[in-house]
Amino acid sequence: MPRIIVVGAGSAGCVVAARLTENADDHVTLLESGPDRAGTDTARTLASVNWIDAMGVPEAFHTDLLATRLAGDELRQYHRGRGVGGSASVNAMLALPGLPHDYDGWARRYGLDEWTWAEVRPWFDRLKADLVASDRAAFTSIDGALVDAAEAFGLPSDVDTYTPDDGGGALWRNATDGARRSSLETYLDPARGRPNLLIRADSKVDRLVLHGRSVTGVLLTDGTRLDADEVVLCAGTFETPAILMRTEAYERPGLGQGLQDHPAASVFLSLKPEFRAAAPGAPCIGAVLRLSSSVGTGDIHLLPMHGALGETNPAHHALVMAAVMSVTSTGEVRLNPDDPQGPPVIEERMLATEHDRTAMREAIACLEKALAAKPFADLIADAFVDASGTPLAALHDDDFYRRWLRNSVGDYFHAVGTARMGSPDDPGAVVDQRGRVHGLRHVRVMDASIMPEVPSANTHLPVVMIAERLSAALRADLATSPSTDTRQGAEDAGNLR
Repeated sequence: MPRIIVVGAGSAGCVVAARLTENADDHVTLLESGPDRAGTDTARTLASVNWIDAMGVPEAFHTDLLATRLAGDELRQYHRGRGVGGSASVNAMLALPGLPHDYDGWARRYGLDEWTWAEVRPWFDRLKADLVASDRAAFTSIDGALVDAAEAFGLPSDVDTYTPDDGGGALWRNATDGARRSSLETYLDPARGRPNLLIRADSKVDRLVLHGRSVTGVLLTDGTRLDADEVVLCAGTFETPAILMRTEAYERPGLGQGLQDHPAASVFLSLKPEFRAAAPGAPCIGAVLRLSSSVGTGDIHLLPMHGALGETNPAHHALVMAAVMSVTSTGEVRLNPDDPQGPPVIEERMLATEHDRTAMREAIACLEKALAAKPFADLIADAFVDASGTPLAALHDDDFYRRWLRNSVGDYFHAVGTARMGSPDDPGAVVDQRGRVHGLRHVRVMDASIMPEVPSANTHLPVVMIAERLSAALRADLATSPSTDTRQGAEDAGNLR
């Protein structure tokens, strides 16, 4: 019985553990650095389909994980989920596959011929069967206004947002009508009773254990050593590279580099009294308006949220976010020399290129145009850009805009790219197209860190697709050559299909 350790019980790890334990001959230990909240009041709160409910549970996040957004920016919290379920338990449940040119670009720029749109589309088609779409009848007033504002851009207001078309439309989500359906609920919870699955919460991995160039297990931060025939890293874009960096004698020039996320900025809305109420426990985000900038295609998202995040003066009842979904700026993740086992140093370096700054400026202009359209004008009492109530028109001043952007731009919590795929002779690559770590045996990565560029979508669904594909490939390799002495030869044969 092969012993497999899966590190990280988030969006990817829950999928991988569940899929691998479908084979009764494979024994899987799923390690998670945070707690397992199954059956607790916190778990019931996180199951809400209203994202604001999850944001109100601070213990569900890594509160000590900090990042700079722009170069030279101050450190601010990076909202990353903590505990079994990971970020999938605290995200907004939005499910988009990305655009075909995202994946074809991976193939063209990085030689990833097994990750073209033609290759990944069948997986997304299968995943769509488990999703639900927002219903127009259940839209908040802000959802409806955003969708109808598409007409101001000459675009349709009824697009299927699972397709690459520009326009407004209802979002798909990983949820039922009344509860979250993340990787935890969809994959891991149904697998909990399997005798070949062991879930170990509160178990943080320090590093891989090596014998020569073969990985033989992991070492926990408390000094416990766990042996395995295969290790799968699903610890995410920040912790996966950190584990590899802490592994003795392992180095790759691209490790920790290539970090990308979607830069986003918000405008706060005070609504007229008759539009302020929101249904308790109902989704606060149900629609999106996709637009194209002068430097990209489908690279701008306007996203509405009905509800308040924090206090402002005047009070706000909703906001609209403008995000750039295709970026060229990159940052990095590295170990903290004063605390190598602690949270890594994260520098996102957003908006470092003229391309990204242009797209961001146009995204804000699109947001302003949408708010000026009649659907929003009928709802809004006031629109302002910060907690002090600075009017939206202040963004027309270039100096104020630059200061505001430095203080206000955030990320979409869609970090990718710090252990990206590529060929062994590509110095920027850490893993191959099957997630196998270059230079090591019996260890793979199956999470967002292997994406070479951030796709034009919320990243949960692309991560699930990656986990499905690569766990299927590992299962096929194990079935072909169950002996750990000969397995690498079987892995080197054939393609990922």
